[in-house]
Amino acid sequence: MSTGATSVRLPALSQAEFDVLGESVFCDDEIGIDWRVVESLPDEAELARRNLHNEKVLRALALFEEHDQSPSDESERAELHRLEGKIDLLLELVTVLVRDSQGGDRVRNARFNTRGLCWDSTRPPPKSALIDADCYLLAQWPLPLKLTARVVDIAAARDGAHRVCSRIEGLSGPCRDWLGKLVFRRHRRSVAMHRSRA
Repeated sequence: MSTGATSVRLPALSQAEFDVLGESVFCDDEIGIDWRVVESLPDEAELARRNLHNEKVLRALALFEEHDQSPSDESERAELHRLEGKIDLLLELVTVLVRDSQGGDRVRNARFNTRGLCWDSTRPPPKSALIDADCYLLAQWPLPLKLTARVVDIAAARDGAHRVCSRIEGLSGPCRDWLGKLVFRRHRRSVAMHRSRA
């Protein structure tokens, strides 16, 4: 199944990005991000629901991005490819409907891992603000990862945009594990693509 994930080579880590992301593996990608300022973390029950939602989204993305390499005969492969094409088409149609209802596409150059999220924005949130961010990690996948993050730095970027760096808060252990797996897969894919071009 096509993942839709793109390999984006952003400049070297800025000090603010390093402060947020640390020395952990991170992913450079283009993802959809919608954010809004909030007063506080959700209450315990809502945070548990959000983490359960995020875990389901990350598990489903893992199914899309990890390809089964087990041996099978050609007729099985052909049938899987036909089914995959139909699912891709259905996801594209649902995505168009969802994006139309939300007022368009908000794709941003982003750098993220289990600790933080940095992205380019022409309309940055205030520094130190707590935000809820809906992160669309796959172009054909209309379900967002729902993160709460604290904005720790805003710096001028290219083309009149600002680079926003934020620390993720309230992520459960299982969500952190699944997000770490996604980041590692995408980082590994990006490195392989870069090497193949060299």
